[in-house]
Amino acid sequence: MARNTRLAFAAVALIGLFTAAPLFAEDSDHADHHHQLIRIFEGRVRPAVQTIGATDALGWLNYTSRIARVSFAKDVAKNLTCTSPGSFRIDGERLISGDIQATQFATLCNLAPGEYDYQVTLRSGIGVGQGGEKTIDGKIVVQ
Repeated sequence: MARNTRLAFAAVALIGLFTAAPLFAEDSDHADHHHQLIRIFEGRVRPAVQTIGATDALGWLNYTSRIARVSFAKDVAKNLTCTSPGSFRIDGERLISGDIQATQFATLCNLAPGEYDYQVTLRSGIGVGQGGEKTIDGKIVVQ
């Protein structure tokens, strides 16, 4: 049974790699900026508080077998200091990333100096286990 689960996960991951749209465009105004990376694990993000410079962009790497989505309060969008927010968009009262599949990433451009709380929501996808959503809190500090 465990072998079948691993094979199903590998097949879904490969399909995602070949069919998913890129999460940021090469002509993005922050593609050449230094990216600070936040790793998503089951139950935590590392680092829990990420300190970055005002010219740094952000990236979240999904190290789980679940689908991740990063979100901020909608007002954070006012503090973006770029024209291309990367993988994020406004949805209702949140600034959210697209779905971040296992082993993939999402980017967010530069933010004005300040502190920004965010959440990562993990959920199961097709062929990937069962279980409810899990929410993990994190913080960005821009100096």
